[in-house]
Amino acid sequence: MRPRLALAAALLLAAGLTTPALAVIATDSSGAQYETTAKVVVPMLFPVAGPASYTDTFLACRSGCARHHMGQDLMGPKMTPLVAAFDGVVTSVKRESSPGGGNYLVISADRGPAAGWSAIYIHVNNDTPGTDDGKGTAAWSFPAGIAPGARVLAGQLVAWRGDSGDAESTGPHLHFELRKGDGWGGVVYNAFPSLQHARHIAAPSPSGPHPDGTLVRHPNGTLFLLDGTTKRAISPTVLAANGLVEASAVAMTTGESLSFQTGPPAVLRDGTIARDAAGGLWLVTAGQRVAVTDEQLTALGHPAPRVWPASDVDLAALPVSETVPTSPLYPGALVRTEGTADVHYVDVDGNLLTVDAASLASRGWTTEDVAVVPADVPTPDPTVDAGAYRRDSGLPPTTLPLRDGVLVQTPSHLVGVVSGGKFRRLWDSRMVAAYGYTGKPRLLVPTAVVTALPTAELTSR
Repeated sequence: MRPRLALAAALLLAAGLTTPALAVIATDSSGAQYETTAKVVVPMLFPVAGPASYTDTFLACRSGCARHHMGQDLMGPKMTPLVAAFDGVVTSVKRESSPGGGNYLVISADRGPAAGWSAIYIHVNNDTPGTDDGKGTAAWSFPAGIAPGARVLAGQLVAWRGDSGDAESTGPHLHFELRKGDGWGGVVYNAFPSLQHARHIAAPSPSGPHPDGTLVRHPNGTLFLLDGTTKRAISPTVLAANGLVEASAVAMTTGESLSFQTGPPAVLRDGTIARDAAGGLWLVTAGQRVAVTDEQLTALGHPAPRVWPASDVDLAALPVSETVPTSPLYPGALVRTEGTADVHYVDVDGNLLTVDAASLASRGWTTEDVAVVPADVPTPDPTVDAGAYRRDSGLPPTTLPLRDGVLVQTPSHLVGVVSGGKFRRLWDSRMVAAYGYTGKPRLLVPTAVVTALPTAELTSR
């Protein structure tokens, strides 16, 4: 091979193309544009997590050669899980309103090596499992949360294989297409080479992205706390002091990890009383730490506080303050007035937020963490608007919500994750498994606590 041709071939391989170098675009009778000769290998996972048989039928005659076959038919049993071939955004979903229309899904990659490509999944299931009744679209086509705009990660459960649409007479299969460009408007390329090179997985990966407050475990074993678009490593000592348990951590895929920026480590939360390696006591308040004595803690309503061991590294993450609070109403304090049973939390602005039993338990607090305030100490009126505290959550600003990331269950068997003041429901055991929550500890809360919350899909951050 001459040097110039060798260089051209190397460039083609780097771009995911084999021979020939130039794409030849044609237009089908349906109006779809397709590439007729180039062999493209798009980096991706195989879209079926289970058995699939197929041969290369790209551009095979259909309808008496009035049109061409634009994809590859991955044959196999109904209800086999279909997974996202790459990280991306759901750009189109169709749920048939009556039997015969067909269900489909489109995922467009907006990052990573597959950026600019779209995967189309056609003939998604429409039957009640074990039947061919055409009545299963509502519960057995797509898992909850799969809707236009939802972000998905490679390997995430996105649908189940079926025979909807014109596949009723040909047997269950996934018609899979790859298009260069945005969804249905993209140019169709033969998916066969990509499928041949794709990595197969036996079952869907834990779904994501998981919402704010979720404790996740990276494949390398590191624990992170998710905070918006950031993941924050959390040490065992901070984990315990912040009311979290390692048993609640869910698996995070490498793909999900890459979707979060790495932020500074999680720190001890306000209200924590910590002891350093030398035996010194520290009170964490307003994002700082201040050295305190047993006598000072007693004056703040903590004659017998819960004290958490903290490493020097954990403490070094907090700036040092020289000002010891003179009132029990410091930011982060849990308080109740002497002679009453009502517990309140002091937020960073000094507002008192009502704390009910569910919110207390969701944060791992106990009565040992509550300071008793003498009746003659003036306290703010908790019925007054508590500043801008979570105004966008839909919750009363005078109530401390459940902790972000907590997995809850009600006596009526509603199960879900609370995040951003919203209830994100796990609809069934399949979804519980797909998100990695199988066997994870659940906080039992009254049904009224959940039904009072605004709702959101689990897939949205």
